[in-house]
Amino acid sequence: MERLSRYGILIARVMISMVFLLNALGVIDQTEAARELAARGAPSNLVPFLMLAGRSVELIGGLALAFGIFQRVAAIALIAFLVAATFVGHAFWLAAAGTPVFVGQLINFLKNLAIMGGLLFIASTQSQPALIVTSSLHKTIAPLYSPAASRHSSRYKWGRRSCREWSSLLRA
Repeated sequence: MERLSRYGILIARVMISMVFLLNALGVIDQTEAARELAARGAPSNLVPFLMLAGRSVELIGGLALAFGIFQRVAAIALIAFLVAATFVGHAFWLAAAGTPVFVGQLINFLKNLAIMGGLLFIASTQSQPALIVTSSLHKTIAPLYSPAASRHSSRYKWGRRSCREWSSLLRA
């Protein structure tokens, strides 16, 4: 069960970060978002800067979330970004009820609300596994990646082998 929990949190974090990474890299078109931002009263000369700032938060926060580097801070920063983006970009209450615009904005508003819930869960979880191995984080990584764990368990004997032993086994 611990293994499922460990990998489940890791996979969920990577899945949530994909939304922000794809958005930051421009895979998801942001021209409509820029138009809505200007229509809601943002100065037109400030819109490109706000879009760049938003994409920067999404890129840095998404990468940090995916790799498990300051994931709690990244989750909180992405929540702050999403609150602003959701209220500016998906104001369903401004559209007439029952229209396609209303339904679309309501669905996007609720989607962002669900993502905020996932980010809040990540921000409130104490110990989380990291996607990359560093010496200070090796205790939070799954035992498969930790050479120290192989000394404590016979299941991970491969961790005791040297690089030469592995290369000779792979050549055979």
